Amino acid sequence: MTRVAILTSLITYAIVVSQPLFYLVVLTNAQRALSASAYIELRQRINAVMTERLPIIYLSTLLAVLVLLVVSWRISNWYLILSTTIALLCLLVDVRFMLGENVPINGVIDQWTPTSYPADWESYRAKWFAIFRYRQVVLLVGFFSLLIGAVSPW
Repeated sequence: MTRVAILTSLITYAIVVSQPLFYLVVLTNAQRALSASAYIELRQRINAVMTERLPIIYLSTLLAVLVLLVVSWRISNWYLILSTTIALLCLLVDVRFMLGENVPINGVIDQWTPTSYPADWESYRAKWFAIFRYRQVVLLVGFFSLLIGAVSPW
C-alpha cells in the first residue's frame, strides 16, 4: 500500500509540476516575445483548457498526497511524513497563489480581444509571470521533497 501511495503521489505531482517546468524551459520566453494580440489569444486558449482540466488534476494530487500522508502516519515513517507534509504544504501554497493571484489576472485577460486591450497589457503579463515564478519554486520544492521521501531508505 505504501509503494502504491508513493507512486500515485509522484505521478500526480509530476503532472502538476510539469506545467511550471515547461514554462521555465520554453513557454515564458516564447510568450514574452509575442505581440499583444498573439499573447492575448494564446493566454485565452490556455486559460480555457486549464479551467477545464486543472481542478481535476489538482484535486487528484491533493487526494494522493493526503493518502500518502495517512499511510506514512500508519507505518510511523517520520522521514516520509516530513517529506509528504512539505509536499502538501507546497501544493496548498501553490493553490493559494494560483487562485488568489494568477486566476484573477487570467479573468482580466479573458475580457480582452486581440484588437482591444489596455495600453499597460505588458504589466499584467509581467505580474502574472512574477507570481508564477513563486509558484514554480514552491512546486519544485514540494516535488523534490516528495521524491526525497520516496527514495529514502526506510
